Amino acid sequence: MVKITYVEFGGTEHVVDVPEGRTVMEGARDNGIPGIDADCGGACACSTCHVYVAPEWVEKLPEKDDMEEDMLDFAYEPDPVRSRLTCQIKVTPEIDGLVVNLPEKQI
Repeated sequence: MVKITYVEFGGTEHVVDVPEGRTVMEGARDNGIPGIDADCGGACACSTCHVYVAPEWVEKLPEKDDMEEDMLDFAYEPDPVRSRLTCQIKVTPEIDGLVVNLPEKQI
């Protein structure tokens, strides 16, 4: 299991164990984390699993592909450096301790 911290817009933290091989979005959905809507179910066809990756984690994650970049254009207040779609981040031992901050809303 990999520990991931989801921080709600208001500051409430949820530290959860997510199985390797899942996505950060599935970890939020499966643990009832508010603020991750995941309307497309992880198909990278919307932006409702948008988060801001904690600054210290930006360089540690795999780069965004073109599809994720395109979908982030539809996210609420995307940050060109920190914004990610959680459906595109695979849970691996290398991301143990990852911290993501949720936006004010998902669109």
